[in-house]
Amino acid sequence: MTVIRRPNSAIVAALLIALTSQDASAQTVLARVLDGESGQPVIGALVHLIATEGQAQSSTLTDDLGRALFVGVPDGRMHLRAEMIGQATTETALFLVGHGETVSREIRMETSAILLEGIDVSASERCEIRGGEEGMIVAEVWNEARKALLAASITDNRGLYRYETMRYDRDIDAETDAVLSEERQRRDSYMRTPFESKPADELVEGGFIQDDGGADIYYAPDAAALLSDVFLDTHCFRLAEAPNPQGFIGLEFEPTEDRGVPDIRGAMWLDPATAELQWLEYSYTGLNRERRSPRVGGRVEFRRMPDGSWIVPEWWIRMPVVGVSQDYQGNRNTRIVQYHQTGGLVLDVREAGGRGLGRLARTGGIEGVVRDSLGLPLQGVRVGVVGSNQEVYSNSEGRYSITELPEGRYRVQFLDERLEVMGYVSDPLERDVVQGEMSWLEYVTPSVGDVLFEACRGEVVADNTVRLAGVVVDEKGQGVPLATVRVGYTRFRLPTGTILQDQSWMEITTTREGFFKFCGVPPNTRLTVDAGLGEVMSEQAILDIPDHETGRMLTIRLPSGTRPSGVM
Repeated sequence: MTVIRRPNSAIVAALLIALTSQDASAQTVLARVLDGESGQPVIGALVHLIATEGQAQSSTLTDDLGRALFVGVPDGRMHLRAEMIGQATTETALFLVGHGETVSREIRMETSAILLEGIDVSASERCEIRGGEEGMIVAEVWNEARKALLAASITDNRGLYRYETMRYDRDIDAETDAVLSEERQRRDSYMRTPFESKPADELVEGGFIQDDGGADIYYAPDAAALLSDVFLDTHCFRLAEAPNPQGFIGLEFEPTEDRGVPDIRGAMWLDPATAELQWLEYSYTGLNRERRSPRVGGRVEFRRMPDGSWIVPEWWIRMPVVGVSQDYQGNRNTRIVQYHQTGGLVLDVREAGGRGLGRLARTGGIEGVVRDSLGLPLQGVRVGVVGSNQEVYSNSEGRYSITELPEGRYRVQFLDERLEVMGYVSDPLERDVVQGEMSWLEYVTPSVGDVLFEACRGEVVADNTVRLAGVVVDEKGQGVPLATVRVGYTRFRLPTGTILQDQSWMEITTTREGFFKFCGVPPNTRLTVDAGLGEVMSEQAILDIPDHETGRMLTIRLPSGTRPSGVM
C-alpha cells in the first residue's frame, strides 16, 4: 500500500524552491486565503483555479496556514475563486502564468455571511433542474450543499487520512424490527472513502441497484456522484422542511423521468445557522412491487474536520429480503420478511504523521424500538438516560437513538405521557455501552391492566369490582384540570320478592393533567360516564366492563372553552 503523507510547511517550502529552480512545464500557483477583517488564515476554504473560458482547472482546500497549492498549471491567463460554507464567494483579477513561473496570490475573503435561517421552504414547490438555476432560493441552498460535497470529494481524492472504521452487517425482522443477527468488522488503514460507490455515469446508466452474478448490489451515492453533470442532468431539486425539532432545511431531489433502471430520490439536510451539510437520506425508485417499502434506502452523514476537510463519519444502506410462502389454496405470495442493513462508522481519523483529527467515536450509544402491548410501533415515547439530560422521542416507526455515551452501564427510562398522567412510570432498564458501538434495547409499553393496577396502587379496592381511569381533554387534546367526572349505574335488589332499582353515582375531580380514576366500579353493569366543567358538559359514554377484565381506560372530550381561569 502506498502511504500518502500530508506535506508540512517545510516540505511545501522545499517543493516551491525546487519548482522555481527547475526548467519544466510545471507552472505553479500558490494562493493564500485570509480573513478580510482579521487577516487570519482561512482554514478549509475551497479554492478554484479557473481559466479564461470559465472552467475550473483544479480545486483544493486551504491548509492550516490558509494556503492552496496548484502544480502543473498550463500557460495562460487565470484567476482564483475562493469559497467558504456560509460565506460569499471572492475572486481575484486575471493574472498571467508564464512558462516555468510560480505565481503567488493573496485572497482576502470579506465577511459576508450566507443566511439560510428564515427561508420559507413553501416558496419552492416546483422541482428544478440542476439545483435550482431557475429558482434563486433553491439555488442558494444547493450552492451551500455543493461546497460541502466538493470538499468531501477533494478529501476523498487526497487519500491523506488513516481511518479506523467499524463495518457491520445486520439482519432485521421486517415485522418486529428485532435484530436477528449481526456481524462486525474493524479496519484501520489509509483509504479514500469509508464506503464504496461507483462512478456517476455507471450508476445513472445502470441503476443504483445492479445485478452481480444473480445477487443485487445496492449502491449509495458519494459526493462525486451527487456533483456530477450526469446526476444533475437527470435529477431535479426542491426545498423541504425537516421533520425534526432542529429545523434543518432540506433539499429534496428526485429523478426527472423513469429511465427503466432503479434510481434514487431523497434529501440533503443543512443546518440553517451554519449552512453546513449534515446528512443525506435517500430511497430507491423503480423497484419491483415485492421489494417496495419506505424503509428500503440509506443515509450518509457528513462532518467538517478541524483542518477544514470533510469526511463521511457514518453511513448505512437497508435492503429488502423477499420470502415466498403459500396460502391454504396453494397460491404463492411474496413479501419482505427481513431487511439486510450494511453500514459503518468512522471511529478515528489520523493524518499520515499520526496526528489525530479528533476521535469521532470515543463514545457509543443505545438504540432500539418502542412498541405497545400489541406489538405495534409507538411514537412519541420519551426515552432518556437516568442521571443525564440525554432525552429523545421515538419516531413514527417507534425507533429511537441516544448517542455520545461514554463506555459503561446505563439505566434507560421510557416515559409515555399518555400513561404518565395516569400514574404509570415503568422501572428503568439497564444496558451496557461499548466504545464506538450502538447497543440495542427494545421496550414494550404495559397493557391496560398493568396501567390500571398501577394507577390504583395504594387505594382500597373492594372485591368483585373493576377499575375505570382516563383523561378529560379539550378540543386540542390537552388535559382539562378540575373537571368533574361522574359514573352512574343502576343496581337491582330483591328484598322480600320485590325488585327495586338503586340509581348510584360516583364523582371525582380531574388532576392538573386532566386525569381521573375510579378504583372500584361494578362489573357486568351498564355504566354511564360523562364530564363537565361549569356549564359545559361532554357527551355521555356508555360502558359495560366484564368481570374478567381488570378495567377500562377512557378519554372524554369536552367542547371548546372548558379550561378554567387561572390554569395554564
